[in-house]
Amino acid sequence: MPALNPSHFTRVFGDEAVLARLERLGRNARTFPNLVEAGFPAHQLRDASQLFAQTAGNAVEHYASQNMARGFFEDESLLRLFCRYFECTDWKLENSPWFFSQDDYERFYSALIEPVEFQTKQLEQGFGETQWGAYFLKLPFDLGMERAKLALWDDICRQEHYWKPLSTYAHLRAEALFGYLRRTLNVVHFTPDRFNYYWEGLFRQRYFRALRRFEQKLEEAVRLWQELKRERKHRFRYQDYSALASVTLGQEVLQAFAALGLEPATATVALVRQTFRRLSKDTHPDHGGSHEAFQRLSRHREVAEAWLNRHLPV
Repeated sequence: MPALNPSHFTRVFGDEAVLARLERLGRNARTFPNLVEAGFPAHQLRDASQLFAQTAGNAVEHYASQNMARGFFEDESLLRLFCRYFECTDWKLENSPWFFSQDDYERFYSALIEPVEFQTKQLEQGFGETQWGAYFLKLPFDLGMERAKLALWDDICRQEHYWKPLSTYAHLRAEALFGYLRRTLNVVHFTPDRFNYYWEGLFRQRYFRALRRFEQKLEEAVRLWQELKRERKHRFRYQDYSALASVTLGQEVLQAFAALGLEPATATVALVRQTFRRLSKDTHPDHGGSHEAFQRLSRHREVAEAWLNRHLPV
């Protein structure tokens, strides 16, 4: 096939024209028919896709060109296509609401890594025996560690992440990326070197490091719990885990007490309410705070109160 010449393109695009068509496309899937319907000429999309395939310089671009040949344009590859062949400016497109920006990627991936780092800090502070000890009961250590990592990933999947209650394109894009990661991440036998795009690669490396720190701290904690059990200085509580399952501190409960600055073992409902009143003076919108911060604080209070009402003796 003869090489295509970008000068053959009719100059109907550029930043403003592309952004106007992306606005018409909205949140619809980045497929060939949808792009054409939004105003992108079919022949230009085909020519640009063929040029993109011919000039692909790495595995990521080869993968993207294969998707384009099937009529699907991933956000990252579509942005590269416009900048490379449609005479667009990358920073103008990246700052538009119709692409996933660098800040969007940071927020999305941080929301997934935060629970891992939170649990790691809990282990460093000596917490987590009832939560994680049961996975090592009468099991080989490696199998217990695998089950603990799977349980941690399940907990991440259940989190109410920032994108779930909203409906902007960025939030819907985050939900799509999350579904992709759930299908492609092998949490037990983790390989951080398999990815499609730059930001995904950075996330997998960050997640790999965070997961390794969690494994290290969990292994140290389990060895300590076992040693204390042998010395009979501490009763390793996970022998009777079935009785403890109903009072295990979950991620949301731990976060709630940590945000309020209280210990579950010594907190009371009255103390939670008193702490909430004190902290709300800084976070309430009427006192210079933000609506989001006050909502988070209110949610922490509700979670802590609900947990105490279930587990405090009558």
